[in-house]
Amino acid sequence: MRPTLTRLGITTFNLDDWVAHTPKNILAKNFGVPESTFKDLPATNPYIFNATIATKNVTGAVTPEAKGDASFVYRTLQHPPEKIGGDGGTFYKIDSTNFPIAKRIAATFVTLKPGGLRELHWHPNAEEWLYFHQGQAKASVFIGSGASRTFDFTAGDTAVFPTNSGHYIENTSKDEDLVWIEIYKSERVADISLSQWLALTPPEIAAQTLKVPVDFIEKIKKEKQFLIQ
Repeated sequence: MRPTLTRLGITTFNLDDWVAHTPKNILAKNFGVPESTFKDLPATNPYIFNATIATKNVTGAVTPEAKGDASFVYRTLQHPPEKIGGDGGTFYKIDSTNFPIAKRIAATFVTLKPGGLRELHWHPNAEEWLYFHQGQAKASVFIGSGASRTFDFTAGDTAVFPTNSGHYIENTSKDEDLVWIEIYKSERVADISLSQWLALTPPEIAAQTLKVPVDFIEKIKKEKQFLIQ
């Protein structure tokens, strides 16, 4: 089979570079696999390399339709939380899909259980402003070209994650929920899940890029796992 030149990347950073700059214990928690799965991750961005031609196709995900009325008040906690993947907490969304008057701002209200993880993801349409209301957290933010920083947060802290920066949020407490609010200068909350991105990429290509087993890629859920316990 003739090798093909491939590169697995996104708009502002390379996925393999991001994964290489993410702690292996976070990767293991995010994907629900042993840390040893990632023992051969490329140390530097491979950019272009020899690989075999992908033979397997993947299907996409469904985007929910907008709903709601034009009221000027949205009583968040009187509505059920979003139906999301993962069982690590609750996720309330307030944007134009359920609060149509919100044309220039969107928000979420998130509760993450002790030891839980807000999965590895990025936001393609806006900066993410966060206010930590309760608990203790750790987050790593990756902006590309090997630039990554890890921060510790506690109640009362505010943070900003740039548009298209790969990141996660981990509840580092053993017995207290982590509660925070996210705000976006956009009409909708939008994120891209690393897990879903990989699951919807031909598995041979993803596996060869990250130097992980193909069966690991094939077992990744195609639905987002927002809050992982």
